[in-house]
Amino acid sequence: MKLSELLASDKAGPVFRPLFKAQNGRLTAINLRKGEVIKEHKSPVPAMLLVLEGAVVYKQLVDGTEHRLSALEYTEIPPDVIHQVTAEVDAYCVLVQ
Repeated sequence: MKLSELLASDKAGPVFRPLFKAQNGRLTAINLRKGEVIKEHKSPVPAMLLVLEGAVVYKQLVDGTEHRLSALEYTEIPPDVIHQVTAEVDAYCVLVQ
């Protein structure tokens, strides 16, 4: 199956779809259209955000750390750090937790 088909939606806002779940982790596909934001939140466990296509900005709100990520780039997300993700252009990402 293609991620573009799995993540297709007519609704506004980020689209999240589980790809894989195991006892100690999970993999989630994300579709963000240009300008869409995954509002501030935190993860209780370490995570990694991998951009497959497009570009996003990952920002940690506590200290202002910011990473612009393009296709095939990733960033590690520390546990319990409040952050948000904004799409600079349409983007497909994968979140590993």
